[in-house]
Amino acid sequence: MSIPKEPAFDEAEYRCRLQRVQTSMAEKGLDALLLFSPHNVFYLSGMDSENLFDYQCLLVLPDSDPVLIISHFEKACSENSCWLESVRVYGPFEDPINATIDSVREAKLQSGSLGLERRSRGLSVDFYEKLRSGLDGATLSDGFGPVEESRLVKSEAEIAYMRRAAQLTDLGVNAGYEAMAQGVPDYEIGAAIVDAMYRDGGDTVCWGPIVAAGYRSGCAHSTFNGHRLNEGETVFLEVTGEVTRYTAPLMRTAILGEPTSEMRQVEDAVMTALEVILEKARPGAIPSDVAGAARSALDPILRDYVFHYNFGYPVGIGYPPSWIEELDYFIRDGNVRPLEAGMLFHLPMSIRKYGEHAVNLSHTILVGEERTTPITNSPARLHRVL
Repeated sequence: MSIPKEPAFDEAEYRCRLQRVQTSMAEKGLDALLLFSPHNVFYLSGMDSENLFDYQCLLVLPDSDPVLIISHFEKACSENSCWLESVRVYGPFEDPINATIDSVREAKLQSGSLGLERRSRGLSVDFYEKLRSGLDGATLSDGFGPVEESRLVKSEAEIAYMRRAAQLTDLGVNAGYEAMAQGVPDYEIGAAIVDAMYRDGGDTVCWGPIVAAGYRSGCAHSTFNGHRLNEGETVFLEVTGEVTRYTAPLMRTAILGEPTSEMRQVEDAVMTALEVILEKARPGAIPSDVAGAARSALDPILRDYVFHYNFGYPVGIGYPPSWIEELDYFIRDGNVRPLEAGMLFHLPMSIRKYGEHAVNLSHTILVGEERTTPITNSPARLHRVL
């Protein structure tokens, strides 16, 4: 039986991305790029595997198609997901770094300027030293920028995947709400969320879902541990559906019974901050200005609460352990590069009273030409569980 070739996008989409990256490489004086993270390799080659531990590398060349370097064990995945013809396979007893060096030499780039991906998992000092000694005529430099710049603005095809992911996210949140009741263990809520998303055709998610109830809702980055829900507790959900590696995260908070007046005050401030961002995050707007306006909405309640002051981070491609795209672009103080249409962000309005409760609400938003809108549709307010 032959393996069907099923890249996430058509060849024209990949070639458009590649052209943008090659143009940026030339502007930065780079003769080639060496990419290692699953996000960037997937973005340019389509290569997709659950194997995030074995070495892979995408050698991006200045005027021809990239070369993918993978373990022999990943050949079937490359045949299925990758659009490229140039795939170099290293065997179980071969050194993948030597395979990389050989590929650079065959491209006659051993005396060129090579950009190495900045944030690469599992690439040690030994790797760097071996690469440098094997390519002693080359200049190795920081390769951050060409691919990351291209990824910031999503194509219509990427946005379509994210809209479908958002539908799954909303479905999961609603299933989580329905599973809540006094005495229910928190893991049953997590199970209900996953069951709903996967039964509706969702892919394996890159992280979560997070279910943090009671005091754990006031502890950042906590999740279910067998706690049984009690009257008056807040229950924090952080969820994403995932479609062809594309995500659309969402934070929601439920309350068993009636919220306190303090919780209502925080809810109002959070909802106002979200509305401010949706109003001000337009093409040409300065992210630090948007963050400042949103912070003004939260300032009245922040004295007694824990907040991270990150008002939006880019989302799109999601691989474990996170759906945050590492593109060095956030809606927060200090970022003065204008927003562009086609950017997507998760707005993590994550307000916690330390070890007590939380009012965490968010949206995944699309910066549009005319206006900025959420692609997630679950209402951004405290959900009462009666």
